[in-house]
Amino acid sequence: GGFSAGLSKTDELVCAEVALRLHKSKATIVMCIEATVKICEWALSSGQNFDFVFKDIGILMCRGNQVAMRFFEDLVQEVAQSEHLAEGLLQV
Repeated sequence: GGFSAGLSKTDELVCAEVALRLHKSKATIVMCIEATVKICEWALSSGQNFDFVFKDIGILMCRGNQVAMRFFEDLVQEVAQSEHLAEGLLQV
């Protein structure tokens, strides 16, 4: 399918790890991600205002054509141990 065909090797590994941790199939994880992306695409294309709340991670806020991800401070501090990931979060 659309999204899964575009997964990078890193994304594939992340999906596989999440599947193992949640005791769900990789296909189920990818299906959930694809469904979320479709909802997000619809909401953005129709100018909806919405928030995706990711428990213990942050909030993806969409207002009209503005999109911002606000990461919770505790998460940023926790991942600061991983310099590569912290740099990626700060660039967003």
